[in-house]
Amino acid sequence: MDGYDKIMHTAGRFVFPAIFTITGVVMLIMGLSTDEATQVQQTSEFIFGGLALLIMGFLMIFHVMGIFKRKSKFILIPTLIAICIWYGFMNYQSIKDRLDLEEEYMAYNTNVKQALLDIRDLEVAFRKTYQRYSNSKQELESFLTNGTVPYITSLCDERAIPDDRMTLAQADSLGIDPNTDDGNRAMERIDEDEAVKLGLITRDTIEIPAMDFIFNGYHICKCDEWDVNVSPMSNIDKRKFSFEIGSLWSKRLKDGEFEVQSANIGDSAQAKHVFKVFDPKPFDPFLRRDTLIVGDLTKHHTEGNWRD
Repeated sequence: MDGYDKIMHTAGRFVFPAIFTITGVVMLIMGLSTDEATQVQQTSEFIFGGLALLIMGFLMIFHVMGIFKRKSKFILIPTLIAICIWYGFMNYQSIKDRLDLEEEYMAYNTNVKQALLDIRDLEVAFRKTYQRYSNSKQELESFLTNGTVPYITSLCDERAIPDDRMTLAQADSLGIDPNTDDGNRAMERIDEDEAVKLGLITRDTIEIPAMDFIFNGYHICKCDEWDVNVSPMSNIDKRKFSFEIGSLWSKRLKDGEFEVQSANIGDSAQAKHVFKVFDPKPFDPFLRRDTLIVGDLTKHHTEGNWRD
């Protein structure tokens, strides 16, 4: 074996020890550092795993260099095997804990989104009745159990608003003067209110219990060949859990309640009613700072601040 072969042979013996040592150092640096974007630090198991690799690398280097005596090899080899097993377990446990926490976080988000949408629907139905939003949990809950929502229905009448120009007789019954420019323009078409007054269509306002209007749906009447029903605001097929009025304000899987706020924005003469519902103490183990919210106190909308 010439000099080059001896050098390559010797270097080859240090390849695996070097890999273990460098990997251990890198893992320790990563484990002891905090991610600037998420402000998240690796778990202690990850750090211990890096430390195990570093120690293993040093032991392998000492073994290759012949520092250990012959008898020491019988201690070294089982130690290296034990360290490998321990590192594998630590690494597995670190990943499992992270996945379990991620699963818990996703389950929390799923439940919170559904709960916020339920309260949002309650606020929207409340405004349909009272022309405002409410920041009182007691008032909203009382409305849900005892209140009603006005709903305009055509009952069994399938007639549509005519597209024809209004006749002179119809104009006369509505008090429209066909001899004026304004009256002549008004006769060009018949709007819904005029069609109701003329008996051309049926429109009736009924009161639907708030609980049925929002969550259950409501049966208005039975016609000859069909039923007239009102679908619930909340889509039953897409719900993540069944609605329970006793858990309306409570966070599932975590302690605490949601907070509801309302306000008026804009000019007093044309004030817009707004509301906001959120979790004041969100579960945020990864420090993502993405508190789930529906509504907004600075502009009028009723959507959530998430994309799905």
